[in-house]
Amino acid sequence: MTTNHKTGLLLRKWPALALGLTGAFLSQLSNAQVPTTIQAEAYSHMNGVQLETTSDTGGGQNVGWIDANDWMAYSNNPVTISTAGAYDIEYRVASQGGGGTIRLEEAGGSVNYGTIAVPSTGGWQTWTTIKQRVNLAAGTRRFGIAIPAGGFNLNWFRVVPVQTQGWTPLPRVKQSGHLWVNANNNQRVDLRGTNLGNWLIQEFWMMGGIMSTNNGSIGDQCTLEATLSQRFGNAEKERLMKVFRSNFITTRDFDMMKAMGMNVVRIPFLYSLIEDEYNPYNLRADAWQYLDWAIDEAEKRGMYTIIDLHGAVGGQAGTAEQHDGCVGAAQLWTNANYWDRTKWLWDMIAQKYRGRSAVVAYDLLNEPWGTDATTLANRSYELFNVVRAKDPDTIILLPGHNSGIDAYGNPNSRGLTNVSTWMHFYPGLWGWNDTATYGAGQANMHANWLHCNQNGTGESCDWRNKIIGLQTPFLVGEFQPWTLLGSYGGQMTRKTYDIYNSYGWAATNWAWKTTSAGGSNGDTSSWNWGMVTNSSNGGGMSGINVSNASAAQIENWFKQFSTQPLVRNESIAYWMNWKAEVGQRIEAEMFKDHNGIRMETTTDAGGGFNAGSTDDNDWMSYPINIPTAGNYTLQVRVASPYSGGTLVLSRNGSDLGVVTVPNTGGWQNWQTVSITVNLQAGQQDLSIFVRKGGWNINWWQLTKQ
Repeated sequence: MTTNHKTGLLLRKWPALALGLTGAFLSQLSNAQVPTTIQAEAYSHMNGVQLETTSDTGGGQNVGWIDANDWMAYSNNPVTISTAGAYDIEYRVASQGGGGTIRLEEAGGSVNYGTIAVPSTGGWQTWTTIKQRVNLAAGTRRFGIAIPAGGFNLNWFRVVPVQTQGWTPLPRVKQSGHLWVNANNNQRVDLRGTNLGNWLIQEFWMMGGIMSTNNGSIGDQCTLEATLSQRFGNAEKERLMKVFRSNFITTRDFDMMKAMGMNVVRIPFLYSLIEDEYNPYNLRADAWQYLDWAIDEAEKRGMYTIIDLHGAVGGQAGTAEQHDGCVGAAQLWTNANYWDRTKWLWDMIAQKYRGRSAVVAYDLLNEPWGTDATTLANRSYELFNVVRAKDPDTIILLPGHNSGIDAYGNPNSRGLTNVSTWMHFYPGLWGWNDTATYGAGQANMHANWLHCNQNGTGESCDWRNKIIGLQTPFLVGEFQPWTLLGSYGGQMTRKTYDIYNSYGWAATNWAWKTTSAGGSNGDTSSWNWGMVTNSSNGGGMSGINVSNASAAQIENWFKQFSTQPLVRNESIAYWMNWKAEVGQRIEAEMFKDHNGIRMETTTDAGGGFNAGSTDDNDWMSYPINIPTAGNYTLQVRVASPYSGGTLVLSRNGSDLGVVTVPNTGGWQNWQTVSITVNLQAGQQDLSIFVRKGGWNINWWQLTKQ
């Protein structure tokens, strides 16, 4: 049967045959309840396929001789979907060479649920299970399988509700103007998270630079993989890399992320994690293993994920950069085949994760600065269209250039939906205000970046104004607010998240974990780039030369990451979980929202920061739970070189208490003033309102009388 003849059958006969069962016969069918498995050979109608005995577990037959434009209808196997929502469609497939695709439809093709690629499994009877997530409406579904591209066998497919995996799926997040919002209720979603750097794409400085070859320290992943392949062959290289990936990040990392206040995880990966680099345009047999695992582990803990193509084939970053996998020229921009493979890769990802609400966004390219801004914008819009053709809902991130995002114009003017831009903000590093001194100098530099000028412009406020004008969401995909700040680092980390979230931005720091030869004793006054690191108490690491070490030695070196003791930055952990509470000092600079206020380091007892630059009608607000109604003592810690300042504790614009700020003799000469206020019970926002400015405030406290 020729391809054209099959195409004709597909177009003319698919609807008629697939739905051709009589109503009387259909009424006799009993509907299966999910989860349910449908044998591939149990079709009611088909075009072009044949059956054969299978050697897969369970025996029986499989469908084979599957060519492009073949199809199978399962109108005789109706499935009851009792609850609308996300479902996983699992397919049991075998393929000698890969390249096939499956499109799940309602029998007859009236509804298309999306397409999934079939990888090479190594043989016609070498079986693997692949999974596609779809959204299904409640009711009786009669499924059909259409074949856009053949070359595989199918044994069965299965419908599994996501809820059976043991956790409640996260609600989808969508765009609403410049905000990220819950798609179910349109309430704002404040995303604050971290990056899983050095896991699915390696950056060896993040392990302290202690891996080497005979030529010196390893500078990029290409060098490591080439050395392993030359010594042991490609198959053993692949096995060793899987050992690393299975041990560098484990479930304890996800537990610790959640405990440190994270609700989103950006997952950087190298293209060859998904695409078979030895057989381009084909998925690896284990293509989705690590992304699926990470998405599941994050969602179990209430955390979203961002899928980040950190290293495209050929490389997209600057020539000297190694974070895209290989040091060298960015060939992605000049090699047509590499660009086409990148489009293919995003097509596969969009098909795979369409409908997976836990995947909050697709990050098309990380730091793609090996080209100019205009080329980047044009290519990014091209990738956007590839993804959107297969996934209508997930937010797509247009990558920032090192010169900014202006080359994109306004994405809304193109009629795009669920689109965001991103930038990586690293004040204090690489020439960006990095003349500030360690500790207090760096802390004040960060404070200036976050709080801008008194007129609401400058520093981050200019970006806030730009994003609001575009009415497009924004992600700060990487930032580093603790490594040079010493004892101020934990509080500045929380403050950075608070300010970015107050603008409506999502934010993911770089990075979750770094390790080193000696590890850390937990002293947070001098801390590296990871939120966690290896402990100096039993977690130290010796170096390894992969040019000389045996495969077993390399394997054991990689395995140490899953068991070595870890320490977290307790200052970050404390501040990320800090909240205003009755009976405890409420740090004035830890407001959730504000108008006109700045922060600075203080010389008051206890150190840290104070809030200042108070002008008339400025304000700061703090969410707080008042456990019982009644009278409370309000203490405020203030400093001023002037007399006549007035501070008001208010709720919803109504005065609860007025404090006259005395002349304390200077901006850092501190005095505690107390008054009595009467408060209602319950969760509420209390505000410090500046009726008359010219004073600083370090903290305030409410104590029940």
